[in-house]
Amino acid sequence: MTAANHARHSSLMRAERAAGEAFGWPESPLAEVQRTLFLRPAIITAAMAATTLAATLTYFV
Repeated sequence: MTAANHARHSSLMRAERAAGEAFGWPESPLAEVQRTLFLRPAIITAAMAATTLAATLTYFV
């Protein structure tokens, strides 16, 4: 990784962390993040099914 890429990556990581903390989402350990509601396979599948259904209904209406 070049120095410019490293600097850009570090800058983006700082901005992402600051944005998360500004919205009340402090950085969490990976194990804690993996247990969140949005990363469960059943929730992702249900969201995809609902989106597919909504898109299909929109297409026919």
